[in-house]
Amino acid sequence: MKRARGRSVGRVGLSRFLQWRFNTIAMRWLPRTLVRAYLGLLGRIYFFFSREEKEEIKRNLSAVIRRFPKKQPVDLIIHRTFHGIFAHYHEKLLIAFAHFGKVCRFLLEQVEFEGEHLIDEPLSQGKGVILVTGHFGAVEFLPLFLALKGYPVTMVVRFKTPRLKEALVRRGSSVGITLLDANAGEKVIFNALQALKSNQILITECDEFKAWRPYRDRSIQFLGCSSPLDRTLDLFHRRHHSPVIFGLVCRLQRNRYKLRLHSLVDEAQNAQTTTISHRALRVLEQYIYMAPHQWYQWKQVRTVLGDTIFEKTRPIHVVEEDRSVSLADSAMHAY
Repeated sequence: MKRARGRSVGRVGLSRFLQWRFNTIAMRWLPRTLVRAYLGLLGRIYFFFSREEKEEIKRNLSAVIRRFPKKQPVDLIIHRTFHGIFAHYHEKLLIAFAHFGKVCRFLLEQVEFEGEHLIDEPLSQGKGVILVTGHFGAVEFLPLFLALKGYPVTMVVRFKTPRLKEALVRRGSSVGITLLDANAGEKVIFNALQALKSNQILITECDEFKAWRPYRDRSIQFLGCSSPLDRTLDLFHRRHHSPVIFGLVCRLQRNRYKLRLHSLVDEAQNAQTTTISHRALRVLEQYIYMAPHQWYQWKQVRTVLGDTIFEKTRPIHVVEEDRSVSLADSAMHAY
């Protein structure tokens, strides 16, 4: 009986499992800290029955972090990574289903903004901005936080449930956010380019591995392994020549967050062989190095790296020009 339940839970997936209607109602009416603890408990129950999925995440994570020059206790990193996964889904439900006014106040009070001039200047010139992010930290806060700061935002997203899509689209439209369903095919590219022409911030994720359109003749080193290289970002940039910014909402201590922005275009232009996609993954890699527990693509990473992550490959080093990448919680603060 337990095995049957385990297979059933695994087929549902963690995202759908945590989006039970009761959980979405609880998110609106119960204290945020209580719901976060409750979702963490449900997450542990999920992985108890979905042990293969849990072991896959642990294997992939362990294989990569062994290449870090400064090794932290592996068990502690794994423990914190699962806490980070649960935190991500708490943030997702918070944005979609908690009392909207309280959510807005929470973001304005708890999220710091670093590097906003990188967005302000191109928008003032009518160029639009391509904002590249990843499955890292509190990415769910990114579009709403920018909208609350007065920026016009369009984001390419994937929805796991129709109810989540309905809630996010409705809330987004109330503050000027346009959400483009990534499953809409070529129409997404057209609408994304239209957003740039309208002088908006276009947000897209560089580590949505299953949606990559790889170059046939290019590869890079990512997390110490040879990886294909997605050409989607370069396609957007070539068609509209908007400035490209990399940004992550990093989790800090005591429920604090910081949106940190980095320019990608200037440094990419200084090295003609470096594409925008390559540069974005290099910056993301440095953040993963600093806080592997805040990245939650450990299950999907073998989509692009395959079994090479289990081979003895070169270690990951902090790139010289990326010294600006730092996290206030690097001293292993638990979420």
